[in-house]
Amino acid sequence: MIEEDLLLKLRTAIKEPHAAIHRLNLSRIALCVPPQVDKPTLYALGISRYAEIFYGLEEEWVKFIGDPADWIDQDSDDRSPSCLQDRTERVRALLRQLYMPELLRSRSLWADLAFLESIDPANTGFLHGHNAGMDVRKYLHQLVAKTPHLLVAWIWILYSAILYGGREIRAHLLKAGPQFWDLSAAEIKAKRTPCPLSFWHIEDDAVVKTKFRSLITSVDCLLTREEHQEILDESLQIFQKLEQLTLSLDEEAKVFPQ
Repeated sequence: MIEEDLLLKLRTAIKEPHAAIHRLNLSRIALCVPPQVDKPTLYALGISRYAEIFYGLEEEWVKFIGDPADWIDQDSDDRSPSCLQDRTERVRALLRQLYMPELLRSRSLWADLAFLESIDPANTGFLHGHNAGMDVRKYLHQLVAKTPHLLVAWIWILYSAILYGGREIRAHLLKAGPQFWDLSAAEIKAKRTPCPLSFWHIEDDAVVKTKFRSLITSVDCLLTREEHQEILDESLQIFQKLEQLTLSLDEEAKVFPQ
């Protein structure tokens, strides 16, 4: 094991691709709200594709670390990765160490998409057809089977995107107004962002950010030098996949009913 600042390396490696994908997605968000459109069908299309990635990540993460109810209350010393010699068990332990229930997005995404479908049920078939997001989900299944430590890159990038860029996107979406989202004025001004935008809301996000950074740092020295590099390499691959997914939405949007 080595003691190096993986978090700093990750931030440096992804700084430019993160900024690029954020700009790319913001430009697409602008096309999903008034005055470009008068209903949230394009937003539903986009979020349904990205939802597949979060479903895949969280499904594979929990499948690999086991049901948190079985281990989350154990003493931390009993599940410390540093005392484990077997590589699989070491990686399982460090991925348990990163587990934060408050970050998980699947439940919010299910609720948001159900709400969006209720607004316009005619779009249900389009939202659930085979798509590029499902391909990434399949990739995550294969990734964990072979190199589960690479989930560290996916965990950091996907949840950082919400914690560090989500507030800006959420504010942009809320400007579309309550009628656009089929909400009341009181609902859209509520402290907790309601469906269909609950995906973008993380309670006490400043506290969660601090804890998340701390946990990423805590597993830093529990990875080998080779694993460090593989995580950095994977982080760049992630942004390529996210860019491909966003660009694929341009083609889907051409035939998506609006």
